[in-house]
Amino acid sequence: MAEQVLRKMHLIGIGGTGMRPLAEIAHKQSYEVTGSDQSRSMNVERLLAEGIKVTIGHSPSNLPPKPCTIIISSAVKGDNPELKAAQDQGYPILHRSDLLKLLMEGKKAICVSGTHGKTSTTAMLAYMLHALGVDPSAAIGGELVGLEQASFVGSGEYFVAECDESDGSFLKYDPYLSIITNIDLDHLDYYGDIEGLKTAFLAFLHKTDKDGTAIVGWDNAIVRELMTSFSGDKLAFGTRIGSEVRGTRFKSLGRTVSYEAVVNKTLIKGEAALVGKHNFQNILCCLSVAHALALDLTQAARALSHYPGVARRFSLMAEHKGVKIYDDYAHNPGKIRSCIEGARSAFPTERILVIFQPHRYSRLETMYNEFMQSFGAADEVFVLPVYAAGETSTKDFSPTRVAQDISEASQVKASMYATEVLKTRLSPYSHYLQQLPTVLITIGAGDVWRLSQEWKEFLHGPETEKKPPLKPKA
Repeated sequence: MAEQVLRKMHLIGIGGTGMRPLAEIAHKQSYEVTGSDQSRSMNVERLLAEGIKVTIGHSPSNLPPKPCTIIISSAVKGDNPELKAAQDQGYPILHRSDLLKLLMEGKKAICVSGTHGKTSTTAMLAYMLHALGVDPSAAIGGELVGLEQASFVGSGEYFVAECDESDGSFLKYDPYLSIITNIDLDHLDYYGDIEGLKTAFLAFLHKTDKDGTAIVGWDNAIVRELMTSFSGDKLAFGTRIGSEVRGTRFKSLGRTVSYEAVVNKTLIKGEAALVGKHNFQNILCCLSVAHALALDLTQAARALSHYPGVARRFSLMAEHKGVKIYDDYAHNPGKIRSCIEGARSAFPTERILVIFQPHRYSRLETMYNEFMQSFGAADEVFVLPVYAAGETSTKDFSPTRVAQDISEASQVKASMYATEVLKTRLSPYSHYLQQLPTVLITIGAGDVWRLSQEWKEFLHGPETEKKPPLKPKA
């Protein structure tokens, strides 16, 4: 019945990072796909270019004729007029995780979980397997740089997917390879406390196929604790003793890292166009998957050397006369710290400026102290108003208050970023870029990326020509 209904589907919030790849995969598998979103975005533009009908704005009139299944994510709230109309009219409604599970059917699922690093690891895995000729399918919560795609639809036996623990939906899947990159404080608005979060991850591990393997980040203390309660096959990666795939050397210089890793007493050497030690963990995870699938590790490392990166993960937006502008999606304390420390390791002598946009009041409320302590590797931080994503709060999370607390907890200079400077082409802040060399990073999961684009245009002028997409590298 589900298969019959899903011949036609309508995705509410289709431009979301978790929805776009599912729409792409379903469309390429010849399902009839439509959707709606509250605003026009790059994801929406990509879907329109593929011939998928997307309506801007949410309205009951957007609903296609029956039979049609409505797909929603956890970001679609109960008061959404389109969702309410679908409920009133008796449309079958599925969560995006149910659709992902259906799209995985018949494949061996490689499920990537973890409180940070999921998107980068999923993208890197999918790219590596594609380059090795495994021809995977994949659903990625971000766009591969240069390839302009957030998914792969292959004929091979594996399906790589970013599996979201934030709402517990990762427990719906049946992984052949279950991956936990790390476990840190996050999603406490859903789980209540760290014990609830740990219980969910342990349940995820126990869903690993009896013929499969749990691949886990051994440098993370909570992961190591959980593994004492797991009796299935496991493959640990990291730099600590006890890692079956162990990183032994890592060097970062500018936009390039070099590394060495030992796998079953075999030394693997490689390079990649990446920044930060967190990406070393992602590389080790990918080598672990290659090892678990009995793929050639030397070829895997070679494939990773061509990995182009994923959009909004320390993406270089502009470079001009000693100034580099980067943008990053980091929105929890661990991600923010990894991003800034990665920038510091890559550019040890540059001045690091951060423009930070907090994302969701609920996330700030549950991890406020951890957020405030995440900026120590920066030279100066500017704070924007909270990107509320529909939430409200009675607490004082004003930019001035947040900046003061960052300054005290992280021991860095921090202040409110005056958004009205956008109206004057950013010139009141341009003197910061005269203290060369400078790295400016916009950080947050909201629309702070628009500010990095403004700075890019301030340095270079408006873009007049769109470059053609790069071809995948073998």
